[in-house]
Amino acid sequence: MTAITVAGLTSAAAGGAAAAATPVPRGFAANSITWISSLRGWVLGHARCGGTVCTYVIGSTDGGKTWQRRGSVAAPIARIGEPDRPGVTEVDFATAKAGFVFGPYLFHTSNGGRTWTRMAVPGGGGQVLDLESNPSNAFALVSPCKWANFRNCTGQLSLWRTSTLTGAGWTRIPMRLPRSTRGDVAVHGQSVYVVDPQEDITGSKDKFYASTDGGQHFAARRVPCDKPATPDVPLVQAVATSATNVALLCVGNPGFSKAQKFVYTSTDAAASYRYAGMMGAYGYQSQLAVSRSGDLAVASVSDGSFIYINNTHGGTTWTMVWASSDGGVGWNDIHYITDREAWIVRGTPSWLLNGPGKLYVTHNAGKDWYIHPIRPAS
Repeated sequence: MTAITVAGLTSAAAGGAAAAATPVPRGFAANSITWISSLRGWVLGHARCGGTVCTYVIGSTDGGKTWQRRGSVAAPIARIGEPDRPGVTEVDFATAKAGFVFGPYLFHTSNGGRTWTRMAVPGGGGQVLDLESNPSNAFALVSPCKWANFRNCTGQLSLWRTSTLTGAGWTRIPMRLPRSTRGDVAVHGQSVYVVDPQEDITGSKDKFYASTDGGQHFAARRVPCDKPATPDVPLVQAVATSATNVALLCVGNPGFSKAQKFVYTSTDAAASYRYAGMMGAYGYQSQLAVSRSGDLAVASVSDGSFIYINNTHGGTTWTMVWASSDGGVGWNDIHYITDREAWIVRGTPSWLLNGPGKLYVTHNAGKDWYIHPIRPAS
């Protein structure tokens, strides 16, 4: 998930004079959302076009009040459980012009999403598991395994860096990243974090690395999830909100529709941690969002969909603010774009065959969530 930076805000203002508005395709279903400021964001999704389905990127320059079509991507939205139908699932922008669409394929734009160029997965890898960028560099976590083909694949993950502007000329960063089905990259300014969960590998320990110099040097960090009381709870995500502030999400020890989920925070680039509490058991697959002021939100899904928040700014109390017995419609890309406002995608096409792909927003730090219509720009 892309951190919202002052540089992003400057880029948004500079890039405000875009081309004439192009309507959002009718029936557009969102799959992924990213923001570089409280005003400028993009959404990856799809809609019917003639007798087929096309993948589009839409954008907003007014905080989501209105949206317009930016461009199209020559790949389908990849669906969980369909190994013969790879494509893309995520969008990431670092400036008003430079961005990526990825997972498992990789595309790059240098004109705000109007055109997208497909690029080879770095190192000849099978897929991009995660990617995040700042205005200077992009970091891609690559698996040698093809989309939905983990069982028949061996080999370590690898981390790669390139110029955000061009998206070309990837350089491998030496790092021990054992085989895994998932991974996470978090970037904020010069701080870069890499998570390699080992939930599917018996006897292996999660790997967690941090860089404070823009990815030039990485150091291994202690994983606070690994405790005798929680031996089956891996680290799954890091969220950076400043040069030194980072939060970690631990999820594991699953039961029927449940899992242990807790958070740690750090103010010294993960050199030390503070326990931020455990939320309710319902939900397994989870994502964390953090505001600059320290509000925490976790979106989780199992056979239902759930959202938990911690607005204590240093405490350990979590509140379930959303609980739906919807069969697992699910969430993607929960983001705070201000201390009060956060966005999320509900019912993604990559998770559900006919996922509705709706945008939801909160204006009170996660306490209440509302569906947000995708209104066209005039």
